[in-house]
Amino acid sequence: MEKILFLLLLGLNNLIYAQENQEFPVLKGEYLGQKPPGIIPEVFAPGIVSDTSLWEHCQVAVSPRGDEIYWSAWTPKYPPLDPKYTETEQIFYSKLENGTWTKPALAEFVKDFLTTYNGGPVFSLDGNKLFFYSLRPDGLGDLDTYYVEKTDGKWSKPINVGKPYNSAGTDLTPAFNAQGSAYKNFQNTIKYKYENGVFSNPDTIVINKDFSLRFPPYVSPNESYIIFSANKAGGFGSLDLYISFKNSKNQWGYPINMGDKINTSEAERFPVVSPDGKYLFFLRHTETQDFFWLSTAILDVLKKQSIDK
Repeated sequence: MEKILFLLLLGLNNLIYAQENQEFPVLKGEYLGQKPPGIIPEVFAPGIVSDTSLWEHCQVAVSPRGDEIYWSAWTPKYPPLDPKYTETEQIFYSKLENGTWTKPALAEFVKDFLTTYNGGPVFSLDGNKLFFYSLRPDGLGDLDTYYVEKTDGKWSKPINVGKPYNSAGTDLTPAFNAQGSAYKNFQNTIKYKYENGVFSNPDTIVINKDFSLRFPPYVSPNESYIIFSANKAGGFGSLDLYISFKNSKNQWGYPINMGDKINTSEAERFPVVSPDGKYLFFLRHTETQDFFWLSTAILDVLKKQSIDK
């Protein structure tokens, strides 16, 4: 019996070692060498970013140059301090080195604090900073937003962005745009002025009184449209993605549901458009939660629907 047990354990260890050390495929080209999608959403980088052994969360962060991709996921590999829980949320990345994408790895800047939340990565528009939320002793309350800054190709230690962005509540990461603004959303949508790395002038805004925005939205660089997640009667599931376009009076138009190709009976949230404007990414609450992507050509179709209404 002991011999059989030993052989079983040996076989299991060998299997785990083989899985952890299997050769990572050679991936070249944009977006981890993935085939570009059309206007029907597809799982993004299955088995690489959308990994069934993890539970992906929040948005995909693509660097302005397209040579780095960050994302977060829940994993049991780094257990929390609280024994009531079995997983923590951590940030992973892959980057282009000598024309080839690296194997996904844990981000260096979270390794000093692995017993908590580290999620929601977002690049600044110039790519020199990466923002994320975390629950740390130096925080102002619940989840705070932090950033790391790149110098000589390496990220700094995490820095709390402070007030007025962070508060005693839950402060998820911002959605930046080229107009010098940043949007934050959890229970309310707050617009900040963002200049020289400083958040100021918080202003609570309402896109439309019929909609209660949930989780961080995406705002286009010129603020011509906003994509957000909301739960509204007449939708396809618990949370659907909606889009609102600015009208000729510079006001947000009535939000429209982004349709049954994007929205399902599952929850869709955390929308973001790639820096090159080519693709829309979002998270769908599948069995293990996956990132999906599709061509932003769908936005032209939706804009026409908005005008027709």
